[in-house]
Amino acid sequence: MHNESWLVKKDRVWAMRFLKDKHPDEDGTTYIRVHYASCRFRFLHGITPHVQLHESEKLTYEKARDLWRSSVETEWEVSKKPLWETS
Repeated sequence: MHNESWLVKKDRVWAMRFLKDKHPDEDGTTYIRVHYASCRFRFLHGITPHVQLHESEKLTYEKARDLWRSSVETEWEVSKKPLWETS
C-alpha cells in the first residue's frame, strides 16, 4: 500500500481513501486512516464534485490491508486517481 490509495464501489456511489499516517505511534505502530465518502451523482474517474464525507477510522496496517483485500474481492475496485479534493 502506498501513502494513499483509493477504492470505489462498482456502483460508484461509495468510495474509500486509505491514507498512511505520517508518523508512527509512540510504540512504532504504523496506522492507516480510512476515509469513507459517498456521491449521489456517482463518482467520476477522477476528482468528483458534490462528495459527502462520512466517518473515518484509524486501523493498523494489517487491518487496513485485510479491509482492502476483502473489499476488492467483493464489490470494490481500485481507482488509479484521487476521487475528491484533499488537503
